[in-house]
Amino acid sequence: MCSRENTICIKDCQHLLTANAKRRYTLAMDLKTALVDLGLAKNEAVIYLELLKQGTTQVGPLVKTSKLHRMLVYTALERLKEAGLVTTAKKKNVQFFQAVNPTRLIEQTKRIQSLAESIVPDLQRLQSQVNEAVAVKTFFGREGLITNLTELVESAARQPQREICIMGGAGGEGNDPITYTEDWYTEYVKMCKKQQIKKRLLVNPAHRETFAERYEVHQNNKLRTLPVGFSLPMFTRITRDIVSIEIYQPQITVIQIRNEIVAQNYLDSFETLWKLGK
Repeated sequence: MCSRENTICIKDCQHLLTANAKRRYTLAMDLKTALVDLGLAKNEAVIYLELLKQGTTQVGPLVKTSKLHRMLVYTALERLKEAGLVTTAKKKNVQFFQAVNPTRLIEQTKRIQSLAESIVPDLQRLQSQVNEAVAVKTFFGREGLITNLTELVESAARQPQREICIMGGAGGEGNDPITYTEDWYTEYVKMCKKQQIKKRLLVNPAHRETFAERYEVHQNNKLRTLPVGFSLPMFTRITRDIVSIEIYQPQITVIQIRNEIVAQNYLDSFETLWKLGK
């Protein structure tokens, strides 16, 4: 007859064995889930774990322990072999399977990460060509002009080049942004200087002297004259993601386009004219 102490001891042992079994089951489930997260199919993860536990083995024991249909085991083994996680050998015309060292998973993950890093920039460019929205805003009056100039400076400050490219401007009375921004233009110049913004201007030949006097004197401003035959009566300012078209008559109207692809097309045209300018 068992004593009370022996009964308690047996129960404690049974409880411990049950707890250990649960821990092993949890560990196996966690490993299977992790392998699936690493890209293996569910059946492939099950068979790979069985191979790690059994070592070199045949299909029969894998079918028995995995409780999968024989054809499913063969399919999983073939895919694991293609992935480089299983090797095969024949002994007396009997095929045996063995799991490759698990460090292979780390090598494959690094290779996949390296491949992903190399193609992501190209994929993002493809996405931007299709999905990038074109935002168009219209500003009116002096305050609208000031808002647009502020946003252009902020845009340029976010770019490595820190540059605003400017084309056109008829010059003369009523066609000069300095006239309309009045004393705020000084703040605009200070803002550009603080943000280290460079400006390149392409102006109409007839108004070169006026622009040279008002713009070229400022730090980081460069001025060239448009080739003969080109005339751009409106101010067009361009950053890497903004194109703004300024019209001063009969009232101040600014059309601002936000789109990197559109802006790049304008910048390409600007660069062509800049090379032709004097």
